[in-house]
Parts: sequence; C-alpha cells; structure tokens
Amino acid sequence: MAKNRPFIIAEIGCNHNGDLEEAKSLVRQAASANCWGVKFQFRNVSTFYQSSNEIGDEILSAEIARTDLAIKDLVSLADLARSLGMKSGMSFFRVEDYRVFGPACNSFDFFKVPSAECTNYELIKSLLETKKQVMVSTGGHSVTKIEDTLTKFIDKNLIIFHCVPNYPTKLGAQNLLFINKLKELGFKEVGYSSHDEDIEVCLMAMAIGAKWIERHLTNDVNGKGLDDSSSSEIKDFKLLDKYARNMSDIMGDKNRLPNQGEILNMQNLGTGMYAKKHGTNLLSHSLSDFEIKAPRVGMSVGEYLQDYKDKPLFVNLNKGEALSKRHFTKVTSYNKDELSVFAKQNLVGIPVRLHDIDKYRELINTGVYEFHLSYTEVFSEGLLDSVSKVNKDDHISIHLPDYLEGNRIVDPISTDPQTRSDSRELIKRTQEFAKYISDKINKHIPIIGSFSQRCGRKREEVLEDLFNYLGTTNANEYKIYPQWLPVYAWYFGGSVKLDLFNHQEDIDYVNKHQLDVTLDLCHLSLSAEYSKESWLDWYNQLKGRIGHFHLADAEGVDGEGLDIGSGNIGDFSIFLDSEKIKVIEVWQGHFHDGVGFLKALDTLNKQKQNWDKATKCLS
Repeated sequence: MAKNRPFIIAEIGCNHNGDLEEAKSLVRQAASANCWGVKFQFRNVSTFYQSSNEIGDEILSAEIARTDLAIKDLVSLADLARSLGMKSGMSFFRVEDYRVFGPACNSFDFFKVPSAECTNYELIKSLLETKKQVMVSTGGHSVTKIEDTLTKFIDKNLIIFHCVPNYPTKLGAQNLLFINKLKELGFKEVGYSSHDEDIEVCLMAMAIGAKWIERHLTNDVNGKGLDDSSSSEIKDFKLLDKYARNMSDIMGDKNRLPNQGEILNMQNLGTGMYAKKHGTNLLSHSLSDFEIKAPRVGMSVGEYLQDYKDKPLFVNLNKGEALSKRHFTKVTSYNKDELSVFAKQNLVGIPVRLHDIDKYRELINTGVYEFHLSYTEVFSEGLLDSVSKVNKDDHISIHLPDYLEGNRIVDPISTDPQTRSDSRELIKRTQEFAKYISDKINKHIPIIGSFSQRCGRKREEVLEDLFNYLGTTNANEYKIYPQWLPVYAWYFGGSVKLDLFNHQEDIDYVNKHQLDVTLDLCHLSLSAEYSKESWLDWYNQLKGRIGHFHLADAEGVDGEGLDIGSGNIGDFSIFLDSEKIKVIEVWQGHFHDGVGFLKALDTLNKQKQNWDKATKCLS
C-alpha cells in the first residue's frame, strides 16, 4: 500500500442478493479495482428478528432473509479475497452472532461494528479480544456517546469511522468535518463509511484526512436491493482507486522540498541581485550596491532584506556577480590535489559546457568531464573546434540536448515527422562529434540521451520502436545510453510527466534487449519512490546493464539533484568501484565557482575512505 494512500474497502453487504456466484463476482471486481479489502455482514436469521407489526421491520427482515448466505459460503468468499490479494472482513450486530460464527472468524482479517451498535461495549470488547483489526462506525451518535464508549479502546487496535446512516445520504447531510472531531478525540486512524449517491463525497473525505473509505459495491445501482441506491458499480470503484493513488501524491506531507521545476521557474522568472562594481569592500553593503535583474541566480531582494542586509560578507563580489548565501558563509577549504587524485582513480567527473571546460579544469582537475550540449551547439560550424580543449588523458562523455529548436523534446521515434527527422539528425551529428574526440584521446565516448515520450501510444509499442532504432544507431562504437528518468522532471518547469525509462516494465525491456543505460541514481530513487518500490532492488536488476553513471541524491518523487549524502541514497560508496564513468549532477553544482562540485567530491571521497576501512576490517 502506497504511503498516505487511503485504504478502500468494498462493502459487499447484501448486494449479492443471496447468490454465492454473484458474491464471488463482486469480490473479483473489487480486486480488479485494487481494493484493500472486502466486507460482508452476518446475522443469525433464525434468531435475529423478533416479530413486529412495524412495516419497516417487516421489509428489512424479509430482505435480510432473502440475501442470507451460509457461514461456509462466507468463509469461501474470504478465501477467494485472500487469493486475490485482499483482506476480508465481517460485520456483526450482536455478540451472540459472533459466537455462532465461532471458529469461522479465523478466516477473516478484520471485523466491523455498524453504527447501530456503536455503543455496544460487549460486542466491541469481544471483537478486540481476537487481536484483529476492529472498525466501528459512529453514525447516529452524539460526540458524548462516542467519547463515553469508544475512548475506552483508544489504545487498542480500533479504527473509527464517520458515517451518516441514510440510504442514500443526500448531499448536505455528510458533515465531513466531523472526521477532524474524531481525530481530536485521540483516534489515530479515522475513516469514512459512505452511503452517498456517488463517490464525490469519498474524495472529499480523503482530502481532509480520512485514512479509510468504505463504500458499498453493487452490480446495479438501479437494482431493487435495499443498499443498491447508496452503492457504486465497479467503474466508480476504479475511479476511487485512481483518485486514492493520486491522493497520496497530491497530499504529500507537511514538510516538503521545492521540486526541480519550482526551483527552475523561480530562477527563470524571479529577479536576483547583481553587484554594480568590482571588489568593493562590502562589509557595509546595502541594496543600492546591486542591480536587480532576471534571472534569479542567487538570492531574492526579499530574502536579502529580511535575513542578510545586516550580515557581513566573507567573500567580495565581482562586478555583475549574483549575490548568494555563499558570500555570507565562511569559505570551506578543500584539498583540491587530494580530490583530483580521488576523481581520477574512481573515474568521477563533472558536467561542463564546451566554453567552460578550461575554467573547471583549473578549479578541480578531475580528468573526467561530460559535455552538456545545446541544440545550437550541435548544429554550429565550430563544434569540432572545441575538441582542442580536450586532453589526451581525459575521460569524456557527451550528454545529448534535451530540446530541439522550438522547445520540442528530442524524440527519434516521434509520430511527428519533423521532430523525428530533426532528432535523428541531432543524434547523428553528436555521434560524429564523439568519434572526433575518440580519435584524439583513443577512448570510448558514452553518449547519454533522455527518451521519455509515449504521446498516448502503448508502452510496449514505443519501447519496441525505440529499441529497434537504438539497435541500428548503436551498431558502431559511439553508443547512445538512454538515461534512467524520474516521473516528474525539470522539463518546461516541471510541467511534463515522463513516461519511459522509469518503471519496472522498462527494466524488463532493458534486460530483454540487453541495452546498456546511463543509471542516474537520483532519478532511480525518484522513480522507484513514485512506484512505491525499492531503488536498491531496481538497481540490482539493472546493474548488469549500466554503461554510465550520474550521481546525485534524491528525496521523495521530485526532490531532484540533492547534495551527495543528503537524501534517500545516502552512501554512494558501492557505486564508486565501478569502472564506468561517473558524473556528478548535483543541482547548480556549477554555481559560485563550482563549490557544489567540490563539496560533492569531498563527500564521495570521505564515503569511499570509510567504506574501504570498513571492508578492510571485515576481511
């Protein structure tokens, strides 16, 4: 079950109409909608109803008798639910019925006490003694009654449900904020038992914090059963499942990190502060020392005025340089010679642009560099001239542009002929560039590409087309290594949901076609988190097909490019022994003279030293 995802229970109740095969069909339908569980009801018909002259009682007693299923049949339904990966539950209305059910109770995973018996202390106590989950609906009872009866069990395995027992419950009678009141009483898990005309109220209940949703499942909402009108058919249960899964992503938690798209948009759309002159003694600086311009490379005016205007600068700015937090921080001293040796020994490098490789080589000579190309650079006449900046002992990789002219995403199998043609030409020219560098340094040049778009086509169809294309394109030594991707990436400020190379099915295809990939560890963590899988398990499935690494840490589903050691991955030591090139991709590592890259290299070096010491001790 996904983190924060509401649990959906399909209440079968009497909607099977006393027909075991119809009941089995409803159970199977519930499984198809990924319900957490199914629930049934039991009354000992022979003793449950007393003769009454009330018309309502006569109708209800006749309906209960008509829809009665034997205990053995109910057990068979529980077995079926379990075989389909669901939990099964039973509602009892009397202790006597629970006792009649006897050992058959062992076949069920949870029990439910209906609203009418919310204050039935004896029944609740007896069910809790089974040590199984017990759920209680509270419809028709005041806060005082609920508090007096149920808070006695607050430390037990009790889940409490808000419920309005009208069949159906008309819009306006739900009072969903009572869910919060139940939480205030101290109950950790609160649900909503729905008798509404449709699933709309269930969605609202999820949004305000209902952890459990119980809803009647029927084959026909227009049927003649007593509960049909307050039930949903399977199509709506599948919608409930969809929204419940999305609810986890939508709600998140109270503490979140801005995602990559947000950060990029704040940078591009916001304004920053740029020094008006060189090397001024800015110990006593003010807003007038800066020009306010876009993009926001460093800090905003608001951040400066609120937190930094009275603080001393430890680093002076050059004219045109963006003011950032770094200038207010004492400079960390790194042993660049040691980090250079570490980088070369472990093939760890940094991303560069064609125009700034000399700058970063001077900053820290890793000997490993990844050229991040733009569309215009690939098609420029001076592309091959940049090879003069490459040394013979360098290790080089090349990252394909993500965009084509006109902000089109690179897609060599696009259904749009122009995009497909332009993408293939871009890849061809990049391979020629790789060959040119390879001829100079006599080393393999990995080419990294991001292929992400399905455009409504089936995954299997797109993957087959892509693998066929790459199989032909990679027939020479200048191979394309598709990059493992997150679901939510920085493209267009985070507005594009990526749908290839980020799911289990993609792992299966990669292994099936024996395709080598660039394993971006940050992206691996993000996509595994989205699928509620283990990134380490995915890594173990992919490690035989890794031709290249990208290194950055991650948090959640969109916390991209975090500092090494600060996220879900933590220790990167196990990856450093690989003979493949590893490129650091921490977010904005190149800002402020590459201090982010230095920090990352230092952390990796320390992690490797600790790993080697631990390994030596174990041996």
